[in-house]
Amino acid sequence: MVMQFTRSFLTVMVGIGDLGIGTRSDAAPAPCSLLTDAEVEQVVGKLMRTPKAEQEGRAAWCNYEFANGKDAMEVWVFPADGIERGRNKSMKPTAVKGLGEDKFIERGMHGLDYVNLFIKKGETTIQLSLKETAGDEEKLKALGKKAVGRL
Repeated sequence: MVMQFTRSFLTVMVGIGDLGIGTRSDAAPAPCSLLTDAEVEQVVGKLMRTPKAEQEGRAAWCNYEFANGKDAMEVWVFPADGIERGRNKSMKPTAVKGLGEDKFIERGMHGLDYVNLFIKKGETTIQLSLKETAGDEEKLKALGKKAVGRL
């Protein structure tokens, strides 16, 4: 189930991250460095294994799989313009207070049952995506606050 999400989500993110063009900046943080395993487990639940980072062009992501087999989460790192691309693909972006220079949350992008939190700080946009669950927006905001603090 999680692997199916990752393939579907990667396809969706091609347009946001401009995946096929250029390379990531050396200054861009590694996506798995933005949250500790303990922070993720405290907010979402027990991890099945150590998260795995992947990269394609100018986008990189960290895939989190959970022991319960239900929850799934990814943390994406894009260039700054990723936030506008995300907003343009969102059906109903909702403003979020705090967390960075520009930010919004949205549900169901491209028909997927995920909640996405986009945050731009400086030259970087991060996206935290969590499978819909009870308290999902608050979970994303708590993790987003920690992640943006490491940018």
